[in-house]
Amino acid sequence: MKVRRGRRSDLPFIRELLVESLTESIPDRRDISGQTIREQANANIDLEDMLGRRREFAFLLAVQEDTPAGFLILELNDVEETTGEPQTLIYHLAVAPAFLGLRVDRLLLDEAARLTHQRGYRYMIGRISAGNRRALLTALRQGFEVERYQVVTACGPEGRASMPGRSASEHHHDIRRLAQKLKRRKAGHE
Repeated sequence: MKVRRGRRSDLPFIRELLVESLTESIPDRRDISGQTIREQANANIDLEDMLGRRREFAFLLAVQEDTPAGFLILELNDVEETTGEPQTLIYHLAVAPAFLGLRVDRLLLDEAARLTHQRGYRYMIGRISAGNRRALLTALRQGFEVERYQVVTACGPEGRASMPGRSASEHHHDIRRLAQKLKRRKAGHE
């Protein structure tokens, strides 16, 4: 298995895998269907344009012989919002189902890290939906660290509202678990 730069002829494979894998990235508190996500992606993600902007994006393709196994799109001009440091951002990473478990993601990430280093950057970041625990565990096993949390609330005519698809008891349960975890962590450091 090797990793090479993506080509225009790879775009149908990349588009199909990207669109299908996006449904795994839907935050579990959002009430939007996988079909809507796929339609939005097909309508709004212009891979042709991105591929043509080589100073801004790198397309990496893992191939076994001539069979594509997965891809990684790396945004090359990201900036860390608080420090101002340039860094790269993993725009999207996906592995074809037939190649899951064969370390394709690791090969793609290693090549993306080399590219990041070649640009003179120290960091490469990625964003993972909170509900995509498999992707989070995979990233942590591969040396990534959790650096930030993103929070979200629904909004309505009265102000903040409950997130759809989640009961108030589930919300309170999660808060209690997080508070206990933080309390244990703090006690361990004292």
